[in-house]
Amino acid sequence: MLSMSRSSIVLATLVAISLLGTSALAQGTLVVSVQEDGGAVQQFPIAGSLAGSGLITGSFIVNTADYQIAVLGGQAQQNAISEVLSSTTSITNETGDQNGGIGHTLVITITATGFTAPITPPPIAALSHIGGTVAVVDTSTGSPSAGNALTFLSTVVPGVPSFTPQTPGITSAGSFKNDQSLTITSLTQPFTISEQLTVTMFSKNDQINYSSSTTLTAVPEPSTMAIAGLGGLALAGYGLRRRKAKA
Repeated sequence: MLSMSRSSIVLATLVAISLLGTSALAQGTLVVSVQEDGGAVQQFPIAGSLAGSGLITGSFIVNTADYQIAVLGGQAQQNAISEVLSSTTSITNETGDQNGGIGHTLVITITATGFTAPITPPPIAALSHIGGTVAVVDTSTGSPSAGNALTFLSTVVPGVPSFTPQTPGITSAGSFKNDQSLTITSLTQPFTISEQLTVTMFSKNDQINYSSSTTLTAVPEPSTMAIAGLGGLALAGYGLRRRKAKA
């Protein structure tokens, strides 16, 4: 069921983006989607522009049949880097079986379109990050349900090698963190960055708090780094000559 939820929400999100029209894609669009147990998808499109140094941002309090999400924040930005992130999001299971008998799967997707930089060449360094905390809220057991699970996946399209799903554990109280990096050697504009969080929690009042980010940064070419190094040596030499002249 988990894989079906993931595929269905990705398809629904991409269809919704295509329906927004090419003019919206050119400006940039941020779409936040929420789905529980493969059911109806709640979508929150946020219009904006990523042209130049652009920023699109929005936040929501979302309730599903079994979860409260407060506050679900989505952001896309393009300046020296291109990035999609969700910050300080709290997810609480409000109706689960305290004995761990019922688990509900929640899928959150944040998709931003219309990025124009960085593109290759030079290569691009991509970083996918997920981190947060797990709360001890079930006083009968003293710990979150052993069946709890979380999967996080970043995607960059078109034509980019995919990140692999990240699965930090959320079965014990405390903090979690998982980073993944890859080098992109072929990327053209416009492109899309998407993040998808899939979480299943069993016990009533189990809670996670998380922040995530997917960041793309251009890697300087060796020739550029060499030129920068020569420039630094030239400046150092100039400063040394000035000191000698003053002496």
